[in-house]
Amino acid sequence: MRFLFRILGILILAALVSAAWLFRADLMRIAQSKTKAEESEGMGVARPSAKALAKAHDRVDSLHGWKADSVILSPAELASLVTAGLPAEARSHVDSLGVTLGENRLELHGRLDTKVIPKDQLGPFASILNPWEPVAAAGPVSVPKPGFADWTVEQVTIRVITLPKSISQNIAQRIFATRDSRIRIPLPAGIGGLRIQPDKAILYPAQKQ
Repeated sequence: MRFLFRILGILILAALVSAAWLFRADLMRIAQSKTKAEESEGMGVARPSAKALAKAHDRVDSLHGWKADSVILSPAELASLVTAGLPAEARSHVDSLGVTLGENRLELHGRLDTKVIPKDQLGPFASILNPWEPVAAAGPVSVPKPGFADWTVEQVTIRVITLPKSISQNIAQRIFATRDSRIRIPLPAGIGGLRIQPDKAILYPAQKQ
């Protein structure tokens, strides 16, 4: 009887191997589609939250405690740090915030109170704006000194219309209440470097820079 069970097991295993070989192309497509879905999810709009903000600070604390070279934040954790560091006036003009990461770039998404936009900046487009409109502001990020990051807005998109750079920067000044299109965002104490990638952000302690 044991011999029969062994033969049956070998036959089943052989059938499984044969099926895997015959359908290898389909299996590869399934695996690749799953990988692409996971990658696209990682590079989507990250939403800030109190939980993600607490995790970001915990990671920074561990960076200092273990004297590591760097620490990695998820998109949601960086989004939480960024949005928490925005000027209070900006947060009063924009809600439903989210962040998309790029190569050392940020794109901030949200719904904008259009009263903040000077109507003469938009020409005829201003007459069709709703009180609140979807908006995205994008630009590079740099760290001029430990504890601070500078985000320079280069383009603003309202609905699906991307505005010229000069108009985008003027609107950014109004939204973020700054003298120019550069928004200074505080980083946790002791952070001297930041590298942003589409799926993560890497923080470096000041003494490593």
